[in-house]
Amino acid sequence: MSNLDAYWQAYAATLARIRAEKPDTFAALKAILDTFEPPSSGDAFFPDGADDTLADALDNSGWRVEFREASYVYFAKHSKTGARLSYFEGDLFEGIR
Repeated sequence: MSNLDAYWQAYAATLARIRAEKPDTFAALKAILDTFEPPSSGDAFFPDGADDTLADALDNSGWRVEFREASYVYFAKHSKTGARLSYFEGDLFEGIR
């Protein structure tokens, strides 16, 4: 298996894990994301870049996603816990920024 194939398998597995575990806090989401990529300049990181996205997985897991400006800027709030996050070009931050 090539490095590229391994990368996309890990990408898909990360989104599948989010859908399966349905994290309802930022800390729980971050724990999943950190197994794929370490944080960059935010609290957590997920690069997106495929047809299936983190926003889709969040939406499937009880988060309400609100896009701003473009698909690479959004805010999300968990429908039951009220946990919030901000997503800017791959960097995730706890709360709304």
